[in-house]
Amino acid sequence: MILMQKKRIYTVALSLILMLVVSGPVLAEGGTSRWVIDQYTKSRLFVGGYDEATKTLKIGWQVSLKEGWKTYWRSPGEAGLPPRWGWGDAENVDRISVKWPTPHRLHIFDMETLIYNQEVILPIDVTVGDASEPVSLDLDLEYMICAEICVPQEGTYRLDIGAPQDLKISFFQQAQLQRYQDMVPIKRSASGVVVTVREGAKKHLDIRLPDDFTAVKDIIVEGPDGAMFGRMDSDGVRLFSVPYMARQSLAGADLILTILSQDGPSHEVAVTAQP
Repeated sequence: MILMQKKRIYTVALSLILMLVVSGPVLAEGGTSRWVIDQYTKSRLFVGGYDEATKTLKIGWQVSLKEGWKTYWRSPGEAGLPPRWGWGDAENVDRISVKWPTPHRLHIFDMETLIYNQEVILPIDVTVGDASEPVSLDLDLEYMICAEICVPQEGTYRLDIGAPQDLKISFFQQAQLQRYQDMVPIKRSASGVVVTVREGAKKHLDIRLPDDFTAVKDIIVEGPDGAMFGRMDSDGVRLFSVPYMARQSLAGADLILTILSQDGPSHEVAVTAQP
């Protein structure tokens, strides 16, 4: 009798497991590339979503770093190198756009650098041509990692994806990608943002923000090639100052401001510096 009850329990449990496997989300074939693994890192490309309205695949480049190692943002600052993306032949792809989660600022050896440490996933929007046809991506990526020494890294990834309109993507991969997508600064207009160049023995950008920017934690400035920007200073209200070094005046230069908040999302603003 006891043996029959155990057998019945086992049968019910097995049936429930099979139901979950059949009815649960299925990772699309080719939903992840092979991991590229070495003594310092492991990295891959994976599918994390699909937007039917815009025919956009949501891809992530994921890199996990050994403890104590870091890699660099798109504008690394006074040290380091940004990733170099080499997209090979792609099938059924119209456009590829890499997104950049807000980095961490690191001050080391009197230099300001902008980094990711431990792990980062860079969201990549891939606009497809025909949602009913398969998609493939080839990527050769070069990036730099540093600890006490710096080591150049290379990764080659291939991602073969079925027809986007038929994809069923694991909730885990969707959640992984969404976590970092939420860290990408929100683009907004430059209305009310004024950047003035202050030149002299030491060069600064004076940045005035509109009232709806509250609890500003940091402002990261990007500008022309060769220009280097330091850590911001503030009057505690709406006026901020960022030191810089450049071979030429930045009056009239196009800048990108990444504005970090202590209690809300970051924002990205494209603005022209005034004399």
